[in-house]
Amino acid sequence: MKVRVFTADTMQNAIAQAKGALGRDAIILHTRKYRKGGLWGFFSKEEVEVTAAVDTSFSTTILPKKAEPCVEEVSLQPEVAVKSELATMRNLLEKVISKIPQGSEHSSILDLLMNNDIDIKIAERIIHDLPIDYSKFEVGSPELKQLLITQIQTCFKSAEGIKIPDQGRKVVAFFGPTGVGKTTTIAKLAAKFAIQEGYQVSLITADTYRISAVEQLKTYSDIMGIPIHVVYAADELKTVLDSDQDKQLILIDTAGRSPHNDEQLDELKKLLHIDDAIEKYLVLSATTKYKDALDIVEKFSICMPDKVIFTKIDETRNIGTVVNLLYQFPMSLSYVTNGQNVPDDIELVDMNRLTPLILRDL
Repeated sequence: MKVRVFTADTMQNAIAQAKGALGRDAIILHTRKYRKGGLWGFFSKEEVEVTAAVDTSFSTTILPKKAEPCVEEVSLQPEVAVKSELATMRNLLEKVISKIPQGSEHSSILDLLMNNDIDIKIAERIIHDLPIDYSKFEVGSPELKQLLITQIQTCFKSAEGIKIPDQGRKVVAFFGPTGVGKTTTIAKLAAKFAIQEGYQVSLITADTYRISAVEQLKTYSDIMGIPIHVVYAADELKTVLDSDQDKQLILIDTAGRSPHNDEQLDELKKLLHIDDAIEKYLVLSATTKYKDALDIVEKFSICMPDKVIFTKIDETRNIGTVVNLLYQFPMSLSYVTNGQNVPDDIELVDMNRLTPLILRDL
């Protein structure tokens, strides 16, 4: 028995390869589709794999063209021997097939997760950790969707928001790349705690790179009737923190930094470490491509973020990037924002509401 595996772009081409290499008597044992190549699981190409076999136990002798076969050269096996040989072939085929991974369900679920922006390596891990009987559910069924959601939820720590102590105060700083919506997010949280919950809140902005950012936060502070301070260096931040001892919550806005600017990141690190009590929130946009988001988290890790906020959930079709990052980094989720309205469009992460968004297309 000779067994070979053939790959092609279509099923017809793969079968044609098998028949061409093994002959017209080749038997197709197994077929599957899978994705190959691409970047981080995206733009990959679908290929088809065919496993075929041909029996080599019967040897056929090719006689010279002019020769005529004699009766003695034709060996006819008795009927019992033929049946025995066929039984042997069947057993051998069953053994071969049993050793070949049956991946049709696996491949379909893998495609589903990748189409929802989940990295191929993480998708493989999710599938590997599914209950062993997941294959009994059809792809697209509510039962399979719930299995996937449950498995994905295991990578998320319990979501935690800002907790203000009964005694003392809470100091929270927000940082991240440019354009992710840090200033608007801070305004939403300030309104939530100052207006809706009645805490004594103050704002500090260290985003002196953009005049518009300072003016934006000042406008919000005037509307809410809470104080705001502008600082230009780490020592000024320390002075302001020392003077705001009567406040229950202090929210610090920082300038957006490029993850590739080591000098700016080092400056940010020094600012955030001026007080060990500062709770640090990394702010990311859910619209960021996974490769870029991965780079951002790795670079900003020098600031040792405690929690992560994802903005612009409403601006993306799939949020597989959230899953990809939280599978790899030990960060706790906190808030998500889903619009520009202050203070309404922000909420603490609800796993039961967030994870179904990961599989919107299922």
